[in-house]
Amino acid sequence: MNTNRLYVLAANDPRGGLFHSKLFMVALIMAILVSLLPAASVFAAPASAANSLKGEWKDKIQNIRAESFFYQRVRVYPADFEDLSELARAHELLNNYGTAYRAAQTLIFNHAGFDANGQVINEIDANKTIKDVADYLHTMRGLRTKLDDLEGKYRMLPLEAITAVTSQ
Repeated sequence: MNTNRLYVLAANDPRGGLFHSKLFMVALIMAILVSLLPAASVFAAPASAANSLKGEWKDKIQNIRAESFFYQRVRVYPADFEDLSELARAHELLNNYGTAYRAAQTLIFNHAGFDANGQVINEIDANKTIKDVADYLHTMRGLRTKLDDLEGKYRMLPLEAITAVTSQ
């Protein structure tokens, strides 16, 4: 019978049993403690600037899309304004809003620094495009706040009315 000598020694060694079990427990505790450390951040690849620009670009496009819903639905009627100068101011604000919206849409259409899928192809141009779209968004939000502060009120068409007009 051919037996492994190490197996025979380990099975017959009465003094090593307690020592080996203590060593095993210490190793187990050390392994658990090491596993609790935040090692994922050490091994994770840092987020690249291109990925963050891509995310910002998607956010800006969604924000412009949301502002377009407002611009397509807003209506100003003379009956809702007692002062005609307030009505003229509302039309001026909406005209400026539309100008900023169309300028932002042009930037998105040209997508300088990005390809058609939103991937960054030039970081400098992409940064400038994102900054410019953000400036137009800021302008639109400011104009919307000024429109809210007028004495008269604007009306919002129901969403169904917009989809009926665009489907014709």
